[in-house]
Amino acid sequence: MDFFRDLSISTSFSMCYNLLPHFTPATLNHPDLLAFVAQALRDARIRTFHLSDRPALEPEISSLRLAGDILDAGGEPIVSLALGVYDRNAVLDKLQEYYLLGVRHFLFVSGNYPTEASKMRQKPLFDIDSVQLLMLLADFGAMKDIAKGCVVSPFKTFESEQVWQYEKLRRKIDKGADFVVTQLGYDIRKFDELVRYCGLYDITVPLMASVFITDMKTAKMLQARTVPGVRIPGTLLRTLNEEISGRQGAITRAAKILAVLKGLGYHGALLGGLAPDFSETEQVLDKAETLQPDWQNHLVQLDFSGSANTFYYFQQDRQHGLNSSERALVALKHFPSPTYSFSYFVDWLVYVPQGPLFKLAGRFCYYCSTRKFWYAFLWLLEFVSKGILYGCKMCGDCTLYACGFLCYQSGCPKKMLNGPCGGSIDGYCEVFPGKKRCFWVKVYHNMKGVRHDVTFAAPSIPARDVTLDRTSSWINFFMGRDHRKMKFKKTVKGKPDKCL
Repeated sequence: MDFFRDLSISTSFSMCYNLLPHFTPATLNHPDLLAFVAQALRDARIRTFHLSDRPALEPEISSLRLAGDILDAGGEPIVSLALGVYDRNAVLDKLQEYYLLGVRHFLFVSGNYPTEASKMRQKPLFDIDSVQLLMLLADFGAMKDIAKGCVVSPFKTFESEQVWQYEKLRRKIDKGADFVVTQLGYDIRKFDELVRYCGLYDITVPLMASVFITDMKTAKMLQARTVPGVRIPGTLLRTLNEEISGRQGAITRAAKILAVLKGLGYHGALLGGLAPDFSETEQVLDKAETLQPDWQNHLVQLDFSGSANTFYYFQQDRQHGLNSSERALVALKHFPSPTYSFSYFVDWLVYVPQGPLFKLAGRFCYYCSTRKFWYAFLWLLEFVSKGILYGCKMCGDCTLYACGFLCYQSGCPKKMLNGPCGGSIDGYCEVFPGKKRCFWVKVYHNMKGVRHDVTFAAPSIPARDVTLDRTSSWINFFMGRDHRKMKFKKTVKGKPDKCL
């Protein structure tokens, strides 16, 4: 049995059950979970089970032990690793631990920012993001046969949020992601949008959709922001209020969603939110098989589209309510801020090899790098000037050029460097909902000051070299110590002559 191989077959629709999610609506225990696995394996339509390595509400359950029990029972686990509490070495150690057990499928997510109670157990690290982990694995000699999954949210409200989600998805796939799982959402038009986006940009990796059976009790839990980045649409809330059958209506709705997703071209689904026994899951699967041939007839009942100001990547097809192949209009270019204009000019002047001051700046930094007084002088100049302009933390490996001339170290609580996490709602940061704009929304706004259609020229940035912390990024850049690895040839006199 190989879930990724089955997922890659275009004619199949593979099912995975969200057995131990990051957030659980009810108390779980190990025996009940194993009983569910046994029932599912007897049914044979679900043989793969998703496990969070660190379930937020069930810390007493060992995901490693549960993964081993699933393998012994003949099933296949997909382990989700949240990177918020692991540094890069700990992540690789965790991967190795699961790999030696026999796990071959993984899902890499940034993870939610820990609550106050969680932070008492272990402080948030966010040492690397999912793109950087994929880059590390590409250079890692072992574990070449694992299937690496990533997550994307097509359910964002604003252009600035949504376009960045898709750009980060492209970076993940470019760095080796093998399959994609959507974040939890309910907007069928957004599900369709992701399929069309992948077709537009020749993204051929398998797509899985997260489907969560939702009754009013579950909706209230999600509305309480138990799951960051997830919102229950107002149209769905009204439907839930009108439902008399409650749980049965939720089961039928989940079955219709599965039928539609298969019709849209998804390769599989991650199903969750069901009762701890297999009976409800069986009902959903049976109904989905019955409803699938007429999946287009269910689109009207599942129209839980966003508000009038929701951004969609494609224009709507009025005939069926989904998307057409025509790109939607984007916001107009605006006048850039003075700080951004100044930074853009200085970057071209000094840091671009063709810039007028590039060679002179390189020679001066080389000179300062070997002299304590001049190094201290340049460090202090950088500390003061960049601190005032950008809130610089002197990480020693500057990425302002790739982040709209904003500092991710001071601007993003989760230290996301290659694009946003999935936790924002209406453009606000997961950590400061309704109070502080998402860092990457601000980045996009700055980039809009240059082009009407934002282009992403900067490549993916590897994990930061922590040994450079509190050193001069100016000197590190010209000496080739930062992630850009700029090099200078030296003349006989020992001065930098030209850039390689």
